[in-house]
Parts: sequence; structure tokens; C-alpha cells
Amino acid sequence: MSDSLSRRSFLSLAGGTAVVLAGLGLVGCGGSSSSDTSSDSTAKALSGTVNCSGATSFQPLVEAAAKKFEDENPDVTIAITGGGSGQGLSDVRDGKAQIGRSDVFAEEKLDASDAKALTDNTVCVVGMGPIVNSNVDVDDLTTDQLKGIFTGKITDWSEVGGTAGKIQVIERKAGSGTRATFEAAVLGGESAPADFAPVAEEDSSGTVVEKIQQTEGAISYLAFSYFDDTKFKALKVDGVEARAENVCNGSFKIWAYEHMYTKDADEVTQAFIDYMMSDEVQGSMVEEQGFIPANDMKVKKDASGTITNA
Repeated sequence: MSDSLSRRSFLSLAGGTAVVLAGLGLVGCGGSSSSDTSSDSTAKALSGTVNCSGATSFQPLVEAAAKKFEDENPDVTIAITGGGSGQGLSDVRDGKAQIGRSDVFAEEKLDASDAKALTDNTVCVVGMGPIVNSNVDVDDLTTDQLKGIFTGKITDWSEVGGTAGKIQVIERKAGSGTRATFEAAVLGGESAPADFAPVAEEDSSGTVVEKIQQTEGAISYLAFSYFDDTKFKALKVDGVEARAENVCNGSFKIWAYEHMYTKDADEVTQAFIDYMMSDEVQGSMVEEQGFIPANDMKVKKDASGTITNA
């Protein structure tokens, strides 16, 4: 990749080639094609509003980047809302948002023709893992035990080595990319029986944190970026800690790419996407916010969920 551009010069490029992260690597970045050699002061200022909805798992990262982008571009507003991956994908498909955030590939949620019409900007990788109320005296579960719990076959902590007590399952709502990622890695395509009812189904990661704290015997799952051992306990899976390095080397299996999908992006939307792919965000902010740069991965995953060596 060419020498890093400062954010100021990066955002003032006129007619430059977009930086796009596809799959696991940067596939293109370029300088201005314009013959204009005038100073930055003559560059057209960005203005407008970008609506960005969808997955809450990496919403804090996007919010942090948006704040810096707005500071550099005072006539731009980045409006960020949640709703889950399904919401983000349908919003960008229908033109209700310029950017749809998703933990899953668009083809997993949309018709093939609708997915094909979107541009996939893969920002980073998110690790996800099971969490429990701090009073639960279990530290490690096997994948099979997790599967039993989230399909209603295991209902008491004594069945997995803990003190007797009802297991209270807190789920994410249907349409959540976090839920889709967790179920693909843990359930392997199996669904819970119709009579299995979790104690709650939440539509955001933040509300999962609140519910886990309030509910004795509770279990759920979250992105690593939300992990906070002062509020709940993160569990090992098959003896492997839920840590970034274990995602990178392939030993921890619950993870996903974080996508920011666009459709016929306008100038200000593309500028914000380019900023998300810039060295300023990829080189520091991604890790500071608890995510994994895609280029650090030693394994890769396709839309079918198959993991292979990178």
C-alpha cells in the first residue's frame, strides 16, 4: 500500500480512487486523477447527512470514527442507529440509509439480486463469545454444552458442572447478525424446539449487558468489544479463551467480519467509507475499540461459514 495519507489530505482528494477492503485485504488505493494542482484550500468542502443503521456489535467503533470525521468536516452529519444486521441491510437496500452495518454477508439475509446490488466494505473482524451473570460458577463450556443450553436441552447449571440453578437464556432477536454468527458457530444449523422460550430476546448488545447483570443464572453472548469483567463473566469455549489472538489463529471459532454495505454511494458517504478504511482508523482505532484488523487474520471465512487458512 502507498504511503499513508493524513486524514486532512485524504478527505480533500478530488476524484481519487476509492479505498475498498474486499474479503481479507486492501485491493486498491490511489491518488487524485485530477490535473488541478491548486492548494487544499480550494478543494470542495464536504456537506450532507449520512444515515448509518444496523449491527450494534461494532456501533461504538463507527461512532468513534464518525465523531473524528465530523470534527474534520463540520458540514457533515453521520446519523448512527442500531436495529441489527437485518435492519441495516434492508435499510440500505431500500434507500432508507446510505450505509448498512452487518455482522453477516448480505447474501445471508437478502435475495441474491438485492445483495449483488450492494457494495461490501469489510471494516474489520469481531470476535464473539458467551457471557454469564457474575454469580455463575462456571468458567468453561464445550461447544456441545453451549448447543444444549441454547436449544433448551440443558436447563440447569448443575448439568455443566456448576451449582444447581436454572439457566436463564438471554437471546438476541431474529435478524441480529450477532445471533446469526453465534448460531452458525455453535448450533451448526440446528434450531431450538418451538416450545423453547428464552427469558428475553434483546435487540442490542447494550441491553444484553443490562439484562445479564440483572438476571441470576443468565447466559448470553456478545462481541469482545462489549466485554467488561466488572459487569459479567466471559466464558472459555472448549478450553480456549475468548481473545483476539485466538480468533486470529483460528483456535476460537466464534467470529465474523464487520461489513458496512453501501448502494450507489454519494460523495459524502464514500468519503466516510474511505475514512473507515484509512490508516487512521485501521492502524489504531480498530484495535483500541476491541476489534481485529482483517489483515491480522491467519484464517478466513466465506458466506457459507466455511473457515480455511488465509
